[in-house]
Amino acid sequence: MSASKVYFPGLNSLRFFAAMAVVFTHVELMKRFLAYGSHWIDMDDKIKTYPWDAVRHKDITWISPAVANAGPLGVVFFFVLSGFLITYLLFKEKEVMGDISIRKFYMRRILRIWPLYYTVTLIGFFLLPHFPFFQVPIQNLFMPENFWTAFWMYIFFVPNLAFSMFVAIPNIGQAWSIGVEEQFYAIWPWLQKKFKNPLRTMLWFMAVMIGIKALFLLCVLGIDASWVLKVKKFLVMLKLECMALGGIGAYLLYFNKTNILRLVYHPVVEILAYASIPGLVYLTPMKVQNAVHLAYSISFLIIILNVASNPRALIKFRWGVLDYLGKISFGIYMYHMMCIVLTVHLVPGLMHAQSRDLKGIENLAIYSIAFALTILVSAISYHFLELPFIRMKKKVTTVISGDNAAN
Repeated sequence: MSASKVYFPGLNSLRFFAAMAVVFTHVELMKRFLAYGSHWIDMDDKIKTYPWDAVRHKDITWISPAVANAGPLGVVFFFVLSGFLITYLLFKEKEVMGDISIRKFYMRRILRIWPLYYTVTLIGFFLLPHFPFFQVPIQNLFMPENFWTAFWMYIFFVPNLAFSMFVAIPNIGQAWSIGVEEQFYAIWPWLQKKFKNPLRTMLWFMAVMIGIKALFLLCVLGIDASWVLKVKKFLVMLKLECMALGGIGAYLLYFNKTNILRLVYHPVVEILAYASIPGLVYLTPMKVQNAVHLAYSISFLIIILNVASNPRALIKFRWGVLDYLGKISFGIYMYHMMCIVLTVHLVPGLMHAQSRDLKGIENLAIYSIAFALTILVSAISYHFLELPFIRMKKKVTTVISGDNAAN
């Protein structure tokens, strides 16, 4: 790695797996919204103790907890990875240039995120509602009354606030997490620039975020007012602490904290990180579901550090096809919902499905076509919409990173 380049092989593959986890959950969710049989469950309604207990008593199928959790876990992974990469690059820029350019930081983020984000936002608000094959009845029903309020929230990068206040906007509800990332970017470079002790700053940031959430939950305990539920939903989605934890991982690696890294790289710890994910999915009590993202984040960070920097990692994820798919994963995340809705509308009719409870071959067709269509649209978007702006980033780039640094 040269003084002005940062590249971590294997992380693109992890990006792709995280994106596919989100697609998996949303296929089942859209099947439910469009009145087809699915494995989607509302965990708060169906599970009283913990998921495996409900499976054991046959209240739910064994796959339902994985369906309900895969998408949220994919988003948490993206948050941790984003915090890790952004913080590492800020450390590197400070080393190379002696300071952090806030203006250049925001220009890089604008060039990478805004073209695709705003394209999908405009399509979702103004184009897709006019086509029946992109309708999601439970969502489209409420869209007109909240249209302009939600639209301006999307424009000003608070789609997570819109998601907490209203029913999700059809086909683009997943954009709420982009709002969370943008809100993180509004704070994080300033903290890294202004404060001399990055680890202490990140720990304080995490503590404040967790403290705000805990204090709110204690203050509204037993209150079921609608505004309380909306604020709670907003705070649950505002997982800035996950990104801060990723930043702490960047600190450990960048400043070569050998004793901690030696533990992280230990094969037993690496295996436990992978094994903990299904363990947490099935064995976490419902009472602590809103806090378990911190445990997942630690596991994800261990996996990221091993894949990115451990030469003896058990799984390196350095596979060409997956590397490319990870490169277009932002598009996969942003376009997948509209591809799924279109597929679920069309495939059962084309296959002459005999009932609303779809069979194995019909489900296979939906998954195959939805995945393939999402990847195709994302690849086209990457090469013709995103890549020209990515190339423009070179003008405001101090530290070459990602795929440009691999060459």
